[in-house]
Amino acid sequence: MGGTERVRTGIPGFDELIEGGFLPGKAYLVTGPPGSGKTTFAMQFLVEGAKNGEKTAYVSLIHNPKEVAKDFERFDPDVWNYVRNGNLILYDLGKELWGTKAKPPQWSSVMFRIKDLAQDAGIARLVIDPLTAIDFPTTDPAEKRAELATFLRTIEELGITTVLVAELTELDRYTEEHYLVDGVIMLHYYLDGVKMVRALQVLKMRRTHHETRLYRFEFSSRGISIRGPLL
Repeated sequence: MGGTERVRTGIPGFDELIEGGFLPGKAYLVTGPPGSGKTTFAMQFLVEGAKNGEKTAYVSLIHNPKEVAKDFERFDPDVWNYVRNGNLILYDLGKELWGTKAKPPQWSSVMFRIKDLAQDAGIARLVIDPLTAIDFPTTDPAEKRAELATFLRTIEELGITTVLVAELTELDRYTEEHYLVDGVIMLHYYLDGVKMVRALQVLKMRRTHHETRLYRFEFSSRGISIRGPLL
């Protein structure tokens, strides 16, 4: 992959940690505890593409995506311009899949709808939030991994650079998506003395020389910014 043009994420200070950005057409997992900044990270990634004229899509499986855009408006008021001109699609797939059902949506339903959306709109960047809202029809780990691999292969064949958002409450527990995606970014949010600290760590990034240390990040007026390594 030497010489391959990278996909800039729009996270100041982050692309420098991963040789300039994501590999195009690959899937990346952003995980961490509640409130650690996962959705903001994902939205910055999409808005960076929208700014450059790319077609992007935020696929929500639980929350109203318009509320997510309202939250991001404080970092970039132009987010609604990208929505209006069609460069940022807010897709409330959760409402469509869940309806009045109490059972979580299955991978096959999600995959078919996202594939149709991506092909019809010519999507270049995609976010699915949260991945953990999707159900698998099997409890067999091997079958679950095969279904997820099929889904990831489908979006890769479409040439879509994808960020999958997932909650993580157990730091020592890894699931199928951690092994199958091309990169894993973990966001930390913990108490250091009397102060809450936010940090980012690149656990995995295929075909990339990357930093593995914890890097402090902050919410600036433009969103998440990487400040430097934690000592």
